[in-house]
Amino acid sequence: MPTIITKPFDQEIQSIFSEIKTSYHAWELSQKDLSELPKEIHIIEVEQEMAGYGVIWEYSSGKQLVQKAEQDYFSSDEKYLEKDFYIDIKNKTDIIFIEALDVLKDYEGNGYGAFFVNWLKEKHPNKKMYVYALEKSRNFWYKQDFETVGNTVWMSYN
Repeated sequence: MPTIITKPFDQEIQSIFSEIKTSYHAWELSQKDLSELPKEIHIIEVEQEMAGYGVIWEYSSGKQLVQKAEQDYFSSDEKYLEKDFYIDIKNKTDIIFIEALDVLKDYEGNGYGAFFVNWLKEKHPNKKMYVYALEKSRNFWYKQDFETVGNTVWMSYN
């Protein structure tokens, strides 16, 4: 049975991530300055082994997610492509942004990603959730009841 363990997102975790070769975001997260990371990371554990992890940000206002999106996801000449995102989020409050959800290769296909999303939904039942969905992960997010935000790659729940 998997469990979710919350740990400080510190240099020790970054060092562990720098050695992970079987997940999408680990190397990128290991290279970021600690000021660019949330204070905590959520580790999916199976029999006390890391099976995956989730990186989330909690925002009280949509403006905070817009700032993050503009900094990390939108190039200045492509912002017009994200107008549906801006319209959807501009007046939202109490937001969870799922920056990363990775299941390590040896643990894929066992429902651990869905376990994490369900844990997040239970922990934050009244919050709107957003994810910047990669093409290869869109079906996973649809299965978790996320919906596409207009004509963007963003998806939301709740």
